[in-house]
Amino acid sequence: MFLLGEYYEDEARYIADCLKEVGMKVDIRTFTASRLELFHYLEGRMSVLKGKLEETDYAKYERYLNALRKALAAGAGPEDFGERFHLELDPQIHEKRSQFAEILKADLPEEEREEKMKAFTGIRADLLDVYDAESFIDTVLDRNDIEIGEDVGSKLDDPILRVIDEREDLEEESELARMTTVFTVEPRAQVFVDEFYAMLAEDLDDEFEDEYEREYLCLVFLGKLISDLKEPSPGKVDLEAFRERCEFEMEKNGDLLEINGRRAAAELARSLEKNGIIKVKGDSIKWKR
Repeated sequence: MFLLGEYYEDEARYIADCLKEVGMKVDIRTFTASRLELFHYLEGRMSVLKGKLEETDYAKYERYLNALRKALAAGAGPEDFGERFHLELDPQIHEKRSQFAEILKADLPEEEREEKMKAFTGIRADLLDVYDAESFIDTVLDRNDIEIGEDVGSKLDDPILRVIDEREDLEEESELARMTTVFTVEPRAQVFVDEFYAMLAEDLDDEFEDEYEREYLCLVFLGKLISDLKEPSPGKVDLEAFRERCEFEMEKNGDLLEINGRRAAAELARSLEKNGIIKVKGDSIKWKR
């Protein structure tokens, strides 16, 4: 079986259904996957970090904190804190979001859309800045034990900051260095396709080809390999001769396509035998038709 890819289960079943519609034999195998991520930070009082950070970064964090202080001073509570904070940070945030949304929703040719996106580069940068600010402030609230709506007291006078450690040498010791380790476990699914049925890849609709270009091309190329192997060789051949047939080159208008299935020759032979194309006996292979 040919491993097409790994996906979340819902997407795997959607892909499998698309393949089955054109007659492919498909198998889905679910499993539990994990991901381990390490994030490096510097953490300390704002006054201590001032000499450790780039001036531009420090100024940015100071701007975020000033917006936080103003939002809280204006009486922001749990229900409207996000809105008030965004407006303190950028009073024109709503207009910018609307303009950006119009570009994304507009039914424009790709080239025209790209030109408009370039024209609104500044707006996109401003929106990303607000997103970064929100993430930064969430960490500030957490590390300083601040609850929105409660008395902050002096907690924001010289707050504890936790920021990305951008030092070139992360191995260099620093009393401010901290690390966050994230271990994630999630369900995943693998989609397998019987190699023989890859010959049906070109029957897949355009929507699948556009959405899953990598998968489509892999199936098309595998289908070309199977189509070539399906053609009988005169008499019997040994496994080494079969391996040689698993590698070939195609050319069209000077463009080359190199297909190499030598190392998968035994698996390809099993698929062909299972589908009644060849008979394998020991090291001998014979085409049935």
